[in-house]
Amino acid sequence: MIDAPETLQPFVPNADGEAGNGDAISLSLADLLPDSGGAIVIEGDGLDLSIRIMTDEPVIDAGVVETLVTATGEDVSGHAFFAFSNGTTLYAPREMDLAIVNLDI
Repeated sequence: MIDAPETLQPFVPNADGEAGNGDAISLSLADLLPDSGGAIVIEGDGLDLSIRIMTDEPVIDAGVVETLVTATGEDVSGHAFFAFSNGTTLYAPREMDLAIVNLDI
């Protein structure tokens, strides 16, 4: 794994709870189903996709994957990753506008 650059850090909402980009798709981490290895892979056809992952699970590690194929056979090499305390790891292309919004602040 590669150290996480500043842009891969979890997002903290503003004081009013606003998570930023109003055009973003907000998804709850609890609603996403991981594979047998705990991986969730988000893919997008275009890079104009903005996604906010809402969760109360803390991120315990983040970075960029050098080489990895998930339990379901998805190649996530070069993707950003966020590992959560519940054992789930989220993978997404580094170019995607993705933010982790921690609701337990």
